[in-house]
Amino acid sequence: MRLLNRGVLALAVLVSTVSSAQMLNDQAPPQHRIVHKNLIALRYNPLGLLYDGRFSYRFRLYATESKVLRDNFIGVGVAPTASPAFVRIGPYVEFNPLTILGFWSALQVVQYFGSFDLLQSFPGAQSDYRDTQIKALTSSRQPTNGWELTIGANFNIKVGPIVVRDFARLIHGNMAIRSGDRVYYDQFYDVLAPNGGWTFTNDADILWQGLENRLVIGARYTLSAPLYDPARHLDPNDPVQTADNSMHRLGPMVGYTFKSEDGAAFNNPTVFLLVQWWMKHRWRTGVDTHPALPLMGLGFQITGDFLSLKPAPAAPETPAPAGQ
Repeated sequence: MRLLNRGVLALAVLVSTVSSAQMLNDQAPPQHRIVHKNLIALRYNPLGLLYDGRFSYRFRLYATESKVLRDNFIGVGVAPTASPAFVRIGPYVEFNPLTILGFWSALQVVQYFGSFDLLQSFPGAQSDYRDTQIKALTSSRQPTNGWELTIGANFNIKVGPIVVRDFARLIHGNMAIRSGDRVYYDQFYDVLAPNGGWTFTNDADILWQGLENRLVIGARYTLSAPLYDPARHLDPNDPVQTADNSMHRLGPMVGYTFKSEDGAAFNNPTVFLLVQWWMKHRWRTGVDTHPALPLMGLGFQITGDFLSLKPAPAAPETPAPAGQ
């Protein structure tokens, strides 16, 4: 249990991005929707347990029958997240100008309970934040609070049974940490995050869909990079005045949706498995864990519409790009 809450976001992203790829169906969305997405995820190396939810109202911007354009909307809602070590909640906004491109942002208040070795802060980006070191610093863990702003962009395109997706995020965290410390270990992203600074992370997928779009099989490449300001996030007392805590992972994933029904309140129950090997990580490529040990994630997600779906108004056919 000592690492129970560390770094489950990659699986959360897997479930949300692949599930939306599975929802490319033949019905245009209605003018008004109240939608939800609920995820429970378990992850190993690092070990983590997470609930992540989204509840939002969506307003369709324009009517069209083109598959590449018709899933368009603006939306507002709330984004709750919880684990045994912390809770996060705050407003959520989203904007999809067309089906293949979307933007979103969440501003969440964060509360750490001081359990499961968290939250740990460090003097600078050069600090040792491996799992065993965090465990050794149990006496210095601290209940604390703060806020986090996340800005995201999604891109997806489908050609025949092949789906190509990219999911990018910028995260700005600001926590009440110990005086003199400049960074903190964020178990949600498994990074040594710059306090008052930004972290970039990106997931790129290539997927094959089959069995009437119920089954997805493919691969995911993940990049994460804290964006340190040397003047603010390096420890001036450390003789090493550089820090590279970026990471790369690559591996297969598979997902299966048991049923899909347009407009259902509880829809698309989906299970996922993700396995990624660490190509680059300061501690997970042999220093603290064996390099052959991958990240492994298992998740379950369900989505739905709380408003009954009514047929969208007819619109002139817009030619879709080749392959749509």
